[in-house]
Amino acid sequence: MHSRFHLAIKVTDLPIAKRFYCDILGCEAGRAEDDWQDINFFGNELTLHECSDYVPNKNIEGKIVDMCDIPVPHFGIHLSESDFLNLKQRVQQHNDVKVLLEPFVRFEGRPPEQETMFLSDPFNYVIEVKCMKNPETLWDLSS
Repeated sequence: MHSRFHLAIKVTDLPIAKRFYCDILGCEAGRAEDDWQDINFFGNELTLHECSDYVPNKNIEGKIVDMCDIPVPHFGIHLSESDFLNLKQRVQQHNDVKVLLEPFVRFEGRPPEQETMFLSDPFNYVIEVKCMKNPETLWDLSS
C-alpha cells in the first residue's frame, strides 16, 4: 500500500503561504482556486485555505523530550540525506524563515539516529524536517 497524508490548514494570505512553501521550502504548487492552494509537500497533499478571520497561534509551546524543547503540536516530513541537506541550505539562504530549533542530531549512536530541525511558517505552523540515518528503523519497536 502506498500511503500519503493530506493536511488542510488555514492561512491569512495565500501568496505569502505559497512563497514560503514553494519558493523557500521548494515544494510545488498544485491545484488551486481563489481561496485555496494545494501544495505538493514532499509527495503529500498540503492544502492552504485562505481565511481572512484566522488568527495564527502566537504561543508556540515546547515539550521537553530528548533534553531539548520540542514544539508541540507540529507536523513534518522525513527526507533523504541529500534532500535534507538541500532544504537546510535553502532555509539558511532566507533570512526571513523562523527557525525554532537549528539542525541537530537526536538519538546519536542509536538505531533511530536522525538530524532534525524545526521551522515555523508565516502563520506559526510548526514543521519538523528530519533525516534518519537508518530509515528502516522508523517502525522498529526494538530500537
